[in-house]
Amino acid sequence: MTDYGKMLKHATNQMNRAMDQYARQFGVTGVQMSILDYLGSHGNVLQHDIEVEFAIQRSTMTVTLQRMEKAGLIYRTESAKDARQKTVNMSAKAQPIQNRASAYIQGQQQAMQQKFSSAELRQFEQVLEYFIKLNGSEN
Repeated sequence: MTDYGKMLKHATNQMNRAMDQYARQFGVTGVQMSILDYLGSHGNVLQHDIEVEFAIQRSTMTVTLQRMEKAGLIYRTESAKDARQKTVNMSAKAQPIQNRASAYIQGQQQAMQQKFSSAELRQFEQVLEYFIKLNGSEN
């Protein structure tokens, strides 16, 4: 019998390793590259929004953003909506990395779209959504 959880974990690990390896040439991690891609497509967002998008705990996200800020990739400003929160902004230094991150991620998406039909991809998405709900990680 196929162990779907094990297969999903293996696929996730492989995807993360490949992205980390690609990101290394820019001096960032795969997670940092993903965050830059997110900022590039969503503009200035709250830290909480990034935590929800990537299902990452606040403490882990805080450390990641502190490292990105120290590297000059992002800066944080007071939120216009809520002075208690900070808005995460991408720096000009990060823009070329964000462009490459978007191209990499788009390439991965295109590879899936070329290999599988729209119906197969919808079914795959349903399976992944079910697995997320099954394991209680709804956001």
